Amino acid sequence: MQDVTPPNITIQVISQTVECDGAGNTAALAAWLASNGGAVSSDVCSSVTWSNNYSGSLSDLCGMTGSATVIFTATDACGNSSTSSGTFTIQDTTDPTISTQASNSTVECDGAGNTAALAAWLASNGGAVSSDVCSSVTWSNNYSGSLSDLCGMTGSATVIFTATDACGNSSTSSGTFTIQDTTDPTISTQASNSTVECDGAGNTAALAAWLASNGGAVSSDVCSSVTWSNNYSGSLSDLCGMTGSATVTFKATDACGNSSTSSGTFTIQDTTDPTISTQASNSTVECDGAGNTAALAAWLASNGGAVSSDVCSSVTWSNNYSGSLSDLCGMTGSATVTFTATDACGNSSTSSGTFTIQDTTDPTISTQASNS
Repeated sequence: MQDVTPPNITIQVISQTVECDGAGNTAALAAWLASNGGAVSSDVCSSVTWSNNYSGSLSDLCGMTGSATVIFTATDACGNSSTSSGTFTIQDTTDPTISTQASNSTVECDGAGNTAALAAWLASNGGAVSSDVCSSVTWSNNYSGSLSDLCGMTGSATVIFTATDACGNSSTSSGTFTIQDTTDPTISTQASNSTVECDGAGNTAALAAWLASNGGAVSSDVCSSVTWSNNYSGSLSDLCGMTGSATVTFKATDACGNSSTSSGTFTIQDTTDPTISTQASNSTVECDGAGNTAALAAWLASNGGAVSSDVCSSVTWSNNYSGSLSDLCGMTGSATVTFTATDACGNSSTSSGTFTIQDTTDPTISTQASNS
């Protein structure tokens, strides 16, 4: 008798696909090989011995994936054999694991786009951490290159960071990079006080110029331009004459609403004496024997004829008449009087004149001498 009939394979090899475990899936591969890929064979004349042509390595696919097509051979005791083939495949369909999510980053505006901070945040993938059991991970992001246009040079961008493994599986994490401005403008030169001499018309031009210059204050901001405002009420305090003052707060506000202030006082003063346009004049009257009181009173009341004015206020007159004249002949005499014009702020100017009572009239002979 002879045996020339190969074994009968009743169940063909079944291919197997497993998810990559990052270590070659050695246990699963060994079990598949040991089970002859699930193939079943029998022989009517003897038992069957299995072998396979597995080389010990899989094809080099993405990451640690790969496959091997293995021929399993069933051989009977007389050397007859039958074969069945199957493929063992390691695949990777699992997305990378993000163990640390991307975090938001908020930085203070530096006026130049905060490029270094943004670049560092992007390079660190917003702080996200990812791993994959089957391969290394490559990061990418969808940053467009620009931030939203907020106040000044501030803005934000929400960025999606994508971790992709060697087989194209990916996971994402999002974070927002924000440039904010919470810093008040810098006032490099403080507002200064301004004192002007009263012009009698409110010194409106000088006041307007001082307000327009923000009292001389200078401000800057790293993140935007600066807008000035002030709290001037439109009126000055009511001092003497047309003088007065106002303390004004100047506010520098940046585009994001941060502000700094500086204060100064605008003062209208009056240190100018009244102007005497007509000096006091002397007055000489003929003695009336009664002190010439009416003429003296009228001369004093007219300030000796002196005329004065002041640009900042009205003028009040006074004089230093003592109430008596020098004692000359008879009821004659004179008094030199200083007239003082004083404005509302206490500035004054003087002019002097002399009131004189003279007697140039001969005695009257009411009864003529008679002959004897």
